[in-house]
Amino acid sequence: MDMNLAVENISAGYGKTQVISNINLAVGPGRICALMGRNGSGKTTLLRCINGVISPFEGKVSIMGKDICRLSRDRIAGMISVVPQVSFSPFSFSCMDMVLMAGASRIKAWSAPSKKDREKAFSVMAEAGIDHMADSAFNSISGGERQLVMLARGLFQDTPVMLLDEPNSHLDFTNQHRIMALMQTLVKKRKTTVLITLHDPNLVYYYCDEVVLLHNGGVVASGETRTTMTDDVLSRVLGDNIQCDVTLKGVFVVTPKQINSPNNNSGIKVKI
Repeated sequence: MDMNLAVENISAGYGKTQVISNINLAVGPGRICALMGRNGSGKTTLLRCINGVISPFEGKVSIMGKDICRLSRDRIAGMISVVPQVSFSPFSFSCMDMVLMAGASRIKAWSAPSKKDREKAFSVMAEAGIDHMADSAFNSISGGERQLVMLARGLFQDTPVMLLDEPNSHLDFTNQHRIMALMQTLVKKRKTTVLITLHDPNLVYYYCDEVVLLHNGGVVASGETRTTMTDDVLSRVLGDNIQCDVTLKGVFVVTPKQINSPNNNSGIKVKI
């Protein structure tokens, strides 16, 4: 299978400090790959490397077979869209304006978005369930709503590869699942490659095709989600005694074995 995204032996960091080392991954079209790991494990650094924001100490990132280090920023913007964790605009743009800005690499200098551009942007916002906010001021809406706008912006950019850095960090429970389900549908439809950082292993299990588990800047395990996420691997990566199980209703869940809660009525003895 052809790979939209390939990372070969990447090592990178900041200044002389190495954060990630010897990272390898390859993701094909129509696939969602999750990056999981504790805070500081190197997930965001890897995304910045893939997007060409920082240069690797060694190794290579290829998008559609092209070395990212040899591409201009405009060319990269036409191949990779990024949905960041938190967004705020220093100017009073509308939500529609924020989405339309993602087309900057396709619009000629000093030109305004066309009617077709606006129709496409509105359609993408409708897919994300936020078309009613098209004229709302971006800075006046909630953090979760801004995250939905940024997702629509990434989809409007219409690139073969999307990078999402903890896109669920400001979303409520229902919207977390709605966005992941939407991503699943659109990724299959558009044959897009998605690399997404997530903290919740349950979201990874149900919505991601593949997973790469990072710890201390290196890959502990990678592969198909449902075979790679085991008790042992998750415990090593997440730093707790993790248990993968199936409930009485047949639902797969990932939980810590010891539940440190004052409302714990499970019968598990909790050490304090």
